[in-house]
Amino acid sequence: MSISEAREDLRSRLASFLWAQWAQMGVLATPGHSDRWAADPEALLLLSFEVGREEPRLFEEVLDWLVVNERLISVQRLRNLARDEADRALVEAVVGWLGQRRRRPRLEARAGQSEGPTQPQPFFRNSQLPVADPDPAFLAQGFLKATSEPSGKSQAPNLLLPINFAFRLRLLLGIGARAEAIRVLLTIGAPRVNTQVIAASTAYTKRNAQEALTSLSAAGALSSFEVGNEQRFSAPRDRWAQFLELDELPLHEDWPQLFAAYRKILRWLADPAHHELTEYMLSSEARTLAEDVRPDLQFAGIAIDGVPEDSPYLESFTRQLRERGPI
Repeated sequence: MSISEAREDLRSRLASFLWAQWAQMGVLATPGHSDRWAADPEALLLLSFEVGREEPRLFEEVLDWLVVNERLISVQRLRNLARDEADRALVEAVVGWLGQRRRRPRLEARAGQSEGPTQPQPFFRNSQLPVADPDPAFLAQGFLKATSEPSGKSQAPNLLLPINFAFRLRLLLGIGARAEAIRVLLTIGAPRVNTQVIAASTAYTKRNAQEALTSLSAAGALSSFEVGNEQRFSAPRDRWAQFLELDELPLHEDWPQLFAAYRKILRWLADPAHHELTEYMLSSEARTLAEDVRPDLQFAGIAIDGVPEDSPYLESFTRQLRERGPI
């Protein structure tokens, strides 16, 4: 498998996945099916921004959804989930664009982090069209993207669908660490979890996660246990399901870690420098990439096996990722 084939395969699968997710969350598209898992809205947005650089229609419809539903989104979590400068530029460009249409103090973009003057790059990677009227919010982050207006086709998410569980909890508990902690505790496949797991799954600091868990425990919304010197937490799922009038609670996936790995792999595949490598060097660089994303994949429950030195590593890595991941 060539690097171009690997890139197209991953891009196509992620685009199909994202369309299916957003169709269940209010974007004008045909859902096709109803997933049983709960989405992580900010993690999904960040992946959509990256994939959207090669899927303009998807990107524009996600922007449209944000205009309608921005009150359900945490800008702080979006920023917390950003792993590097590439993530941060995407987040601040979109936050700035949204702030132009929804005048809110929380929708003020932060300045770009690049040092010195740099040449803006086309936002949509495959587009060769000149941009006569660049959007100022994207230009401020180093992107050339034509000014566009929302399509006005998106709707509010259907809160009864499992995928929209996070939104329902946010309307109940507010947008913050408490709603995210309850989401994780009600959906994760473990009877009790510690603060570190909650912090990693919610994208809040350990201190913020601990404060949220302590307040929820004091309110009787969950239980805490001492295991050695470590405090662990659980939520009464039957009572919560009854309160929310749900026959069953949604399923958990470690979306922040999984999507962070996908973003890094997509950028690696899109890097022109890797397209000039010999097969030997490509395999070597692919091994380095796999080691880089391995901790996130392992956290998400995806194990990548070793590959013999004389085998084409990129093909084996992408095949295992395809077969063992939820996408």
